[in-house]
Amino acid sequence: MFVLAAIAAPDKSAQNQTDTTKAEPAVAAGATALPLSEQQSRFLAVTAEFSDRFGSATNELQQSVLRDERRAALVKALASQRSVTGWVGTIRRLETNSEGNAILAIRLSPNTEIGTWNNALSDITDGTLIDKGTPLYNRLLNMSVGDTVAVSGNFFPSDADGVKETSLTTRGSMSEPEFLFRFQEVSKQ
Repeated sequence: MFVLAAIAAPDKSAQNQTDTTKAEPAVAAGATALPLSEQQSRFLAVTAEFSDRFGSATNELQQSVLRDERRAALVKALASQRSVTGWVGTIRRLETNSEGNAILAIRLSPNTEIGTWNNALSDITDGTLIDKGTPLYNRLLNMSVGDTVAVSGNFFPSDADGVKETSLTTRGSMSEPEFLFRFQEVSKQ
């Protein structure tokens, strides 16, 4: 089972966001001053706050408690909804798997991203990969890494994080979370 998780691990290249606990993000990472929805702002404020707090924790017990607190805060930020509409970010990854289905990752802030699984085996039960030939896949044909986009779709429930997070380590989950997401709409801004 660990081997499966290692194969499915998304690639990370973000830097930690610093000093964001005092103000909510006003625009998406890399976006040209596009305002964020209240829901997205709350969500990103939670991930930034707990990333900072996790970095200051002095032992694993504190880290474990922080993850529990973040779970509750994320659920509250989403107002118990797993569906989101019009969240703004930049395309960080736009590739295909061996079957030609799209792998998509969207950077919402310097330390937070949403995306699909990167292989069919990991995606068996979640269905996040974007099937070739679908209208959404066809819209992605004219997009590139770095494009600013608005996305709509659904998070998955998780006992550990409130919404499913795909990092292999607790540190990754808390410092640079990568939340699993099923995209329903992606539009270039």
